[in-house]
Amino acid sequence: MTDTAQSTIQLKNGHRARVRPIGPGDEDLLYDAFSRMSERSVYLRFLSPLKRLPEETAHHLADVDHHNRYALLAVEGPPGKERMLGVARYDRIGDSDTAEMAVAVPDDVQRQGIGAQLLSRIAQEARTQGIKQFMVLVLAENQSMLHLLRNMGWIHQARAKGPAYEITFDV
Repeated sequence: MTDTAQSTIQLKNGHRARVRPIGPGDEDLLYDAFSRMSERSVYLRFLSPLKRLPEETAHHLADVDHHNRYALLAVEGPPGKERMLGVARYDRIGDSDTAEMAVAVPDDVQRQGIGAQLLSRIAQEARTQGIKQFMVLVLAENQSMLHLLRNMGWIHQARAKGPAYEITFDV
């Protein structure tokens, strides 16, 4: 892991958040963050209208190997009483140098720069792990995510796949 794994970020509202790798004990943080997401945000992130985060999904999201599967959390509060402000992750596709990327930020802390800062940090980590390209599936209606990717200069190739775009870019 790079030194960006344990750091802090500055939010647009002036607050600071700690950034750290996700771990197996973080399922409760994922449940709490999910509960702070609107139905629309859940649909845009998971491409499905989930009412609650399934236990298997929470376990899968928190179980990473820090090489092929990696995720960073932005959190506030002391250890043991943390509150998740966002998560960004990648999952390597097979044995390739491409990984699927995702980010989620609960509604109450969106538009604070959390997603962009987490994505920058996982891209740095991905490069150290031999990943050269990210792929993300984004619903065409998810203008916030498309705007974020455009602002980061990451939309180089986009293919329509049903109601979504499959976007690939170099990291």
